[in-house]
Amino acid sequence: SSLGMGKRPGRCFRVIKNKPYPKSKYCKKIPRSKIRFFDIGNKSAPVNEFSSCISLINLEPINITSQCIEALRITINRSISKKIKKKKYHLKINIHPWHILRNNKMLAKAGADRVQTGMRLAFGKNIALCARVKKYQKILSIRSKNRHSDYIFNLVKKLSYKISGKQISINTSTWGFTKFSKIDFITLSQNSELYKKNTQVSNIKSSFKLLYFIKNKS
Repeated sequence: SSLGMGKRPGRCFRVIKNKPYPKSKYCKKIPRSKIRFFDIGNKSAPVNEFSSCISLINLEPINITSQCIEALRITINRSISKKIKKKKYHLKINIHPWHILRNNKMLAKAGADRVQTGMRLAFGKNIALCARVKKYQKILSIRSKNRHSDYIFNLVKKLSYKISGKQISINTSTWGFTKFSKIDFITLSQNSELYKKNTQVSNIKSSFKLLYFIKNKS
């Protein structure tokens, strides 16, 4: 009786090798990505609402499969929602699985090494999607209120053990998902020098400052 072939473990694909192999006119049929949602929680919350930002940073180049990213999303969402309400945080996955993984399928039953030895430099068939994550790249970020930052920080730290490779969780000095530090954000917003739109803000040029101030007051 032939044994059914299961999914190959992540250690077979974690090392980044060769060029990126995305979907193109030369490669049209691709496996479906396991992850469908990259923003969870209160994604429409204004910038002012969430000041804290916890990020998971990758410390070495690695491939992370779409199945692993989905497992991360489910785990952290379940853990956070136990203590914090859904409208009190915003989780954002920063990596996207575009790279196609290939595998040369061979017989895996007992004594198959005598039947099939395999071919050198075999191209293989498409089996899964993964994200090619660089060194010091953000894997995910969570913005919330300052009082929840310690709880989320410890959760993200535990979460890093689900991924192969080395990761570190950090409490960033920026305000939410913006590029401004917390002190700069407060001072600039008090001086009406920030243009706020959804989760992002931008610095207003001096020529538009008066016009923006009049619009906001009216």
